[in-house]
Amino acid sequence: MKKTVKPVVSAIASAVCMGLGQLLNKQIAKGIIYIVINMFLVIFAIPRILNGIEGLVTLGTVPMKQHSLFLMVYGILSIIVLIYILWFYITNIIDAYKKAKLKEIGQEVPGIKEEFRSFLHKSTSLLMLLPGLIAVSLVVILPLIFSIMIGFTDYDLYHQPPAKLLNWVGLENFKEIFTISSWAKTFWGILIWTIEWTVLSSILPYAVGIFLAVILNNPKIKFKRVLKTIYILPWAIPGYIAILVWRGLFDTSYGLINKFLENIFQIEQIPWLQETNTARIALLIVSIWVGFSFPFMISDSIMKSIPSDLYEAAKLDGATSFHCFWRITFPLLMFSIAPIFIMSLSGAFNNFNLIYLFTGGGPPNLDYQGAGNTDILISWLFKMTFNIMKYNYASAISLMIFFVVAAFSIYNFRHTRNYTEEDIMK
Repeated sequence: MKKTVKPVVSAIASAVCMGLGQLLNKQIAKGIIYIVINMFLVIFAIPRILNGIEGLVTLGTVPMKQHSLFLMVYGILSIIVLIYILWFYITNIIDAYKKAKLKEIGQEVPGIKEEFRSFLHKSTSLLMLLPGLIAVSLVVILPLIFSIMIGFTDYDLYHQPPAKLLNWVGLENFKEIFTISSWAKTFWGILIWTIEWTVLSSILPYAVGIFLAVILNNPKIKFKRVLKTIYILPWAIPGYIAILVWRGLFDTSYGLINKFLENIFQIEQIPWLQETNTARIALLIVSIWVGFSFPFMISDSIMKSIPSDLYEAAKLDGATSFHCFWRITFPLLMFSIAPIFIMSLSGAFNNFNLIYLFTGGGPPNLDYQGAGNTDILISWLFKMTFNIMKYNYASAISLMIFFVVAAFSIYNFRHTRNYTEEDIMK
């Protein structure tokens, strides 16, 4: 009887040097391939990876010759590559163990050609996903990790590599945002308005859209197709064009809205975009106009699918039109719209385009650090990055925003999952 290597011994051998376990299992060609790869990694790849990780830890030691940002990117890339290498290393150990296990129970170990064919057959989907996985690592994961790490450095106007190297400061940026009075006042003021804006700019378009859908589905309403076309038009117009048009309409000097109010109601010019309250009201009006078409279309479609028997039975029991809407129409609408509405809340929280194009964050607030009275967190981050160059604070606040939005979305999606038809008809 042929002597066989124990699976554990083969796995340990491959752990010491990739390919040794395969050689012990008499897989000569496969073992040589693994050994060649191992030599390449040890001689060429691993030293460069360790050098990259060292640069990530130190962020450079020689100004003008080393660039902290480049070292950070190189370090992150080194860690990503190291993860792929570790995955390959572990698969090598598992492979050695499994093949030794086959020999131990008396089964024949497939040759290199058979294994290659089996690999192509079983891993076709993985091979097809591999280019996308690499692209995601470079285009998504790498920039994301880089942005997060900036929040733990002192990268700002006064620390610009390569003239000055960056330093790791831990949680100092997060602490300063809440402890330095000017920054704390700005943060809390903008956060409160951001929450108000998120709620109002999400609820109002949906309320208007549902209201118009209810009106349109009234049998007494005529010209339904014409009205439906009109209601959908705002959705057909590119958002940035609509916002710029509305900005012109709300202009204090030549805007048509002020001209209309002055000619019809004898109201003097309203400084829509120059005062805080009026600017915020104008923002909400524009958000309604830009956003109501989508919930209108969804609500209209849902209402057409509601069985008429439900309304007839309710009216036989003495229900009014309001009761029919509140007890039948609205719950069924919410059952379908709730997940989409949650997504709209997340979108409104980060609605940069509307703020930037319509008010630019203004009117200015002298008590704020680089922000205006209509700035939300995302537009403030933009100004913080490009105007006052507080990259570290911007990254820290971005990280906090991410956790808040992610936690809110996960919580609501988990709870809307439990929202069943039985519940809505109670």
